[in-house]
Amino acid sequence: MQLSRPMLIVGHILVLAICLSILFPMAIVLSTAFKPMNEIYAGGLLPQAPTFENFARLFEKTAFGWYIWNSSGTTLLRVIGQLIIGVLAAYAFARFRFPYRDVLFALVLGAMMIPQVLTMLPIYIMMAQLGWFDTWWALIVPNLATPIAVFLLRQHMMSFPNELIDAAQMDGAGHWTTLWRVIVPNLGPAMAALTIIIFIDSWNEYFWPLLVTESAQSRTIQIGLREFLQEDMNDYGALMAGIIVASLPAIAVFLFFQRRVMDTFVSSGLKG
Repeated sequence: MQLSRPMLIVGHILVLAICLSILFPMAIVLSTAFKPMNEIYAGGLLPQAPTFENFARLFEKTAFGWYIWNSSGTTLLRVIGQLIIGVLAAYAFARFRFPYRDVLFALVLGAMMIPQVLTMLPIYIMMAQLGWFDTWWALIVPNLATPIAVFLLRQHMMSFPNELIDAAQMDGAGHWTTLWRVIVPNLGPAMAALTIIIFIDSWNEYFWPLLVTESAQSRTIQIGLREFLQEDMNDYGALMAGIIVASLPAIAVFLFFQRRVMDTFVSSGLKG
């Protein structure tokens, strides 16, 4: 069904309005981050005398270096751990036959329906008993397995051509070799999309780090922004600078892996 010209115009206007509603606040944040103090309350979108003073003041007033280090380290380890565990679990559910396999997979899917708030208290008690409170262990270990990774990768492995697996096994490859040298290299779009989801979810997580950390040596960048807002809520320039710094890694990861996803689909289409 082909849309009429008026309908297309209305659709383009709506899309443009949505884009502007998203981009305009981002433009204000970016502009304020580079404005000197005397320009922030003067109005105007673009800074007349751009400066990096807000960024310098942000690192002077807070332990922002620690926050960046903690967020980067814990997020990287969580992404790697969730990808590895997701790949192994998905391969087991997709290729092995064992009793109650479908029941166990249904339980994995059911875990996706459980609100995180319901599991925080028992996990918090466990972290305290293990002595992991205010450490990286508390930020990483409870989040090493995620049902969505198992579900997404399992669905892709189920559709993987059996001929390639049979050919690898005829060449003497075992399950381990088949998984890492045949299947995983061909899961580019799924792995890239999953990396984006896991990274953004881990990087932006707020409530759990707030519960299990209390020192600058363990707290993440999102908690650091909240503390800065509480201590100096009138320093909007430094706060906007902190938001820019906190947003850049997530944006970079999204753009990089999004390109990998699109490149894979385009090359697959050209081969077809």
